[in-house]
Amino acid sequence: MQDRAYPTLAEATRIWARIGLLSFGGPAGQIALMHRILVEE
Repeated sequence: MQDRAYPTLAEATRIWARIGLLSFGGPAGQIALMHRILVEE
């Protein structure tokens, strides 16, 4: 059995689209944004 719930394709697409639209500031900005969205949220 799986312990972890995986996101649906639609949820993953929304998250990556949000990161793509909000990630200004080069690699450092992208890494910080990805960490906040993917790890903390």
